[in-house]
Amino acid sequence: MRTFNKVKGASVFCGETNRKLGNITDLMYDLTANLITGYWLDNGQWWTKKHALALSLVNGETKKGFYVNTTDSLLPVTEKNKRFFHGNDRLMGQVIKKEDGDMVGIIEDVYFLPSTGKIIGYQVTEGLFEDFKGIKVIRTNHSTVHNEKDCLSIIVQ
Repeated sequence: MRTFNKVKGASVFCGETNRKLGNITDLMYDLTANLITGYWLDNGQWWTKKHALALSLVNGETKKGFYVNTTDSLLPVTEKNKRFFHGNDRLMGQVIKKEDGDMVGIIEDVYFLPSTGKIIGYQVTEGLFEDFKGIKVIRTNHSTVHNEKDCLSIIVQ
């Protein structure tokens, strides 16, 4: 299981040339499929377009970072790519409510499987003073998440 905080800032390298392609700055998601679809990369050059790396194209992982087979593994970012941390449709900061309308918390992080991208759950906060009590993690199933305009509605397990 992996979280956004664990992969944020990790380097991505090309396996053929061992050249650094960039750093992971965000996750891309698809809530209808309940999946993290890939990583958003920044190569540090402001004049180049941002790139995405699909989870399925990650060839390996070491302490140094992630590896892909070729530089062709990087895809151009399109408007349909939704981001976890940045952007208009970001998931971080969204309110999670139970089906009866009670607020569960605000999303701080996401737990997902690195091999498939399946979202396992969300780390949420209820506010500053509640955070002193500890981390709250909400587990979800694919069928329990309903994306509404200003919040996520889930069935809490």
